[in-house]
Amino acid sequence: MNFKLLAVVAPTLLAMNVLPSLARDTSQQIGQTVNCNNPQTTQQMIICSDRAYKAADQKLNQVYKALQTKITANQKKRLTNAQLAWIKFRDAACEFEAGQFEGGTLASPTRLNCLNRITQQRTKDLNSSLQELNNR
Repeated sequence: MNFKLLAVVAPTLLAMNVLPSLARDTSQQIGQTVNCNNPQTTQQMIICSDRAYKAADQKLNQVYKALQTKITANQKKRLTNAQLAWIKFRDAACEFEAGQFEGGTLASPTRLNCLNRITQQRTKDLNSSLQELNNR
């Protein structure tokens, strides 16, 4: 990897939100083990935040799919519309939070932590609806 080139393009990559995938690829390439209980660098924070968000997103998708199997066609349309609106809200809210660090190294981990937190809350909300249907 050309580290001089990386030093020149890293700010651009941060702005484009590409750094999480770059950080992940780099950690895999060099065999780096990241302790996500105590990340020490911005790169490690990004790797750990990305992992946590992906796990939360996967759980959300599982609950969403389970909920879809329990509702009528009309409710599926409403759920889809609600989910699309929620995604827009989530993305805008997290861009706002990350914006306080715009141009800085904390923008990416802040955005990823926000995505994780809001996704976990949405999963709880959908899971509550699913539990209500299961209890009927």
